[in-house]
Amino acid sequence: MSQEAAPHHKHHLPLYRYHRFKDIFKYIKLKEDYKKEILQDLSKIKLDILTKELGISKTTAIQWKKRSEFFPLGKFKTILKILGKENYEELERNIFAYGTKKSKLYIKSPLLPIKDSPELREILIHIMCDGCYNKENGYAAYYNVPIETKEEFVKELKTCFGEIDYKIYKDHVHFPTVIALILKRYFNVDFNSKRCRVPEEFFKGERRKLIAIIRAAIIDEGTIDGGNIRIDSCNRRFLEDLKQICKKLGYESGKTWESKGPIFRFNILSKSLKQIKEDLGDLPIKKKQSLIELAEKNQRRGWKYKLPGEVKIKIIKELLNGPERNIELILKLNYSKSSLGNHLRWLIKKGLVNKKIWKNITTYFIKNKKEAEDFMNNPSSLIKSGKINNYGISQLKVLKFLEQNNRRYSEIEKYIGIVSSATFKLISSLKNKELIEKTKEGNWGITENGKNILKLDKEKARYILYANVKSV
Repeated sequence: MSQEAAPHHKHHLPLYRYHRFKDIFKYIKLKEDYKKEILQDLSKIKLDILTKELGISKTTAIQWKKRSEFFPLGKFKTILKILGKENYEELERNIFAYGTKKSKLYIKSPLLPIKDSPELREILIHIMCDGCYNKENGYAAYYNVPIETKEEFVKELKTCFGEIDYKIYKDHVHFPTVIALILKRYFNVDFNSKRCRVPEEFFKGERRKLIAIIRAAIIDEGTIDGGNIRIDSCNRRFLEDLKQICKKLGYESGKTWESKGPIFRFNILSKSLKQIKEDLGDLPIKKKQSLIELAEKNQRRGWKYKLPGEVKIKIIKELLNGPERNIELILKLNYSKSSLGNHLRWLIKKGLVNKKIWKNITTYFIKNKKEAEDFMNNPSSLIKSGKINNYGISQLKVLKFLEQNNRRYSEIEKYIGIVSSATFKLISSLKNKELIEKTKEGNWGITENGKNILKLDKEKARYILYANVKSV
């Protein structure tokens, strides 16, 4: 069987053996001994024959016969045919560097054949999410600001392709165009962010290769808040591809929704956070790594809510030491971005805190030191909801009401003396915590967990009820 007809190996990209790649490599540089051997044989071929068979000028033919450093791959394969040396495996072994015509960046000491790997899959997804590829201009780049992210990308390129030319800038890394062209042709993909799709081959393979796809997407398009990891894209079909990969990995996801832009989004849910943290390993973006660790840590905590005013007081304590960025407050207070944002907006509205935005970085600072300190000493001066003094009291009151006898819903509502909607919410909360239950007769009774709450000190019982402590 000829090399051109060799069977396709599912784990390799046999770049030089198939017509599919005949025009990818405009230029190849050969190892010196191999090139010397070919040029010696080439010198024996008449000039007229070369120009006719290769479709080149006599000047070019002379240059190739004597001192050419780079050869167009398609023409060089014709040279091998003329010389009767069509051994493409030997050619593959003797390629020292390769690239495209317009790009000045080459792959040197290439690793051939190129193999499918987690790194290769991350590279392709990175180019789809935050990359730029222009064949006409001979330009390919990956955009990301943190230096660690760009360095990891370069490391992955070297792992898959060999020594490469590259240039790292403030917000991107410029790499050989031929890499994007190889991936585009081999996997038959489009790198345009609005048209790209995860290639069919990527839905298969061992688990670590599937993980690599989601890892790359989270690095480029992921946002961590609370216990969820949100992935965004302007391309809904691409996003659904990623969601399908999540399903294969056993990650539970929420519904896809549309935001302004339009931007499409879905969450990898908190119940999958522990597994995905283990799968991803360390991310190059330290901020995202810290937020994932914080989210996973918070999933293991025994409570859901802080006491009324507690978070606001902690924010003020931090800001009294000096201005803080949003991410710094999140990590110091161990609180989610969205929840912390609610408290900060409240403090800004009350005139205690202010913010400034510079180069997309938000910094918070104390606006009025005296008023901020007064609030710390007496938070009820601004928090008028009654929560500070009354948290957990209504729930505790219901449990005590049911301690001796089961009661009808209407009796509970009358005893508590609050509006119907609030009573319904209160009963539902106690039921979900398994502190009360409905009897066969349709009444409400206290459970053993509820009775255990009543055995506690009043202040501790109120805290457990309000904070949604998971176990007593």
